[in-house]
Amino acid sequence: MKQILILEDNELIRNRLIRIIKEMKQKVSVYAFSSEEKALGFALIHGIDLFLVDIILHPKRRNDFSGITFVEKIRECSSCAGAQVIFITSLAGLEVDLLHRVHCYDYIEKPIEEERVRRLVDEILTCGEKTSKLPERMYFRIDGITYPIDVEEIRYVVHQNRILSVYNGKECIEVPNLPMKRFLNRVRDSVFLSPLRGTAVNIAYIESVDYVNQFIRMKGIKEPVGMGTVMKKKFRKEYEAYVKRGY
Repeated sequence: MKQILILEDNELIRNRLIRIIKEMKQKVSVYAFSSEEKALGFALIHGIDLFLVDIILHPKRRNDFSGITFVEKIRECSSCAGAQVIFITSLAGLEVDLLHRVHCYDYIEKPIEEERVRRLVDEILTCGEKTSKLPERMYFRIDGITYPIDVEEIRYVVHQNRILSVYNGKECIEVPNLPMKRFLNRVRDSVFLSPLRGTAVNIAYIESVDYVNQFIRMKGIKEPVGMGTVMKKKFRKEYEAYVKRGY
């Protein structure tokens, strides 16, 4: 019997999803949670075939994409790594497109359309895998607006005064209250190294490194990125290791 886990903070939507799935002809067990911590603990013990996850589980928090964080955690667990994910979202426009870039099967928009839920769940349980090959994308929520950006286009980032400045060669996006560590934890496919405290560079865009004068030239960026004396040795070791591997 297949096992489905629903993670949704809204009780009405959560109960509606439970009803829709249980009314289907598929033989499934459905488990529903409003807390990502409890949902994760349950999933690790029991193993889940399909997750339906709300992207914004804490709407009162700024920059909240806790549903995405939850999915990233289950992807790291061998018992859940192969499970499919359907995101639940109230986002619209370009924000919907980004969902396909987070290794999910598909998405359901609010308000919930019962026929779409039934179709997607049936597809997954009967037809197996559908994998997205689109590039990794990250998204930043600023003043209620979501800004999507392909991670591979990010040249470097700087964290200062609780603001993460993201440089992609075209513009600088300033994201408040996003620590450097949290940003780096979200990155999966690109490689970012830190030459200076509070700074991380995408090594795919490094044009040249001057260890004597302690700066880095980045492709598409006029101003050089500084390098700290304390972190220079560690950066050089890591960067040259990647270069030797032909990165």
